[in-house]
Amino acid sequence: MEELQQEQLLFLCRSLARATNMAVRLYRGQERVCFESVYPLRPDPAGLFLPQLLEERHSAGVYTTPLYQFYGFAALRDGWRIIVGPSRMEYPDARLIEEQLFLLGVPPQEKEAYLRCLNCVPLVSAERMGWLTAFLLTAVEQRTCSIDTLYVNVRPEEHRAAVQAGYVQAQEAERWQADTQALRDRAYQFEKLILSYIRQGEPAHLQNLLNAPPAAQAGKMSEDTLRQIKNTCVCMATIASRAAIDGGLDSRTAFRMSDLYIQKTELLQDIPSLEKLRADLCVDFAEQVRRVRYRVLPESEESGGSLFASCAEYVAQNIYNPIRAEEMARTLGYTRSYLSSQFRQCTGMTLTQYVLQEKIFEAQRMLEFTDKSLTEIAALFSFSSQSHFQNVFKRVTGETPMEYRKRVK
Repeated sequence: MEELQQEQLLFLCRSLARATNMAVRLYRGQERVCFESVYPLRPDPAGLFLPQLLEERHSAGVYTTPLYQFYGFAALRDGWRIIVGPSRMEYPDARLIEEQLFLLGVPPQEKEAYLRCLNCVPLVSAERMGWLTAFLLTAVEQRTCSIDTLYVNVRPEEHRAAVQAGYVQAQEAERWQADTQALRDRAYQFEKLILSYIRQGEPAHLQNLLNAPPAAQAGKMSEDTLRQIKNTCVCMATIASRAAIDGGLDSRTAFRMSDLYIQKTELLQDIPSLEKLRADLCVDFAEQVRRVRYRVLPESEESGGSLFASCAEYVAQNIYNPIRAEEMARTLGYTRSYLSSQFRQCTGMTLTQYVLQEKIFEAQRMLEFTDKSLTEIAALFSFSSQSHFQNVFKRVTGETPMEYRKRVK
């Protein structure tokens, strides 16, 4: 009977893939039994989202990616699960697309063809994907499924942490298990990334990261939940101050900030306020490092500070592309000479120095949190060659990429 059921499910997946023009997968537990797609989507784009799609507490629903693609999933009896999708991207973002292709391991020469396939799949709303999921449950399980009971995540940025911050989680999604040790491993990787953003003075990136942290579990420090959260705030204030000092913040300032945040922690008596404080203190430390590192004073935020913020956002959005001063100036509404002189006056460095520094900072995270080769990383950040990447990396950090990887791994 089981063999017959599997044959029926395989036929259902083949038929569904051709009827919907979307990829369809059949899983038995954590093992993929089949993958059906009209288009040659290799590697499977769902690989970045498997922990969410295979999560047992949700028997059926719609998962939304940061690019507003939708996956439908339905858990059947005997451990079977069908996953349909993705639908076409509703809001394509060049940076997110580049990150996902990189984490999936799509070779540079195949990116264009892979993207064509993703753009050929139909544009399906979350509601239509929900009805398709409900239909699957009704047809296969022979039981009526109410559309109102389906799980639908409405915060697609929840997986942003897995792509931007949890490179390890995204890259090893199929191997990760939702047990206590895996959650703690994720917490450790997440903490390391938070500290790297503080150390390098990147409050904007850190804020995005903290808006949607990955599923993680801290070590147990108290039986009382409120005391546990307070303890994590105290620990975060302590290690954040050390990271800020490493980033150039005066030690007296850092320790004073840490003491004040710890005192405020003890005053608060509700968990939401404590969780907000924990995130705020990290962003605050990163902001102080940014001001020291780029010599942006609080009173200059309306002039040089706003110009710097605009440049920083532009570089962040185009970090994987060649960045030229003329194009940046035109996009931001300045002349090249004005932008260059004001930026240098504000930060003490040239635009070119800043762009290369930011690319190297992101490359450091790739070296630490992925196993991608130097050639792949150099190509991702649009360096002309691996040797050029290595030379710039050593000039910025004082060590070669491989020396850095060996030291932090």
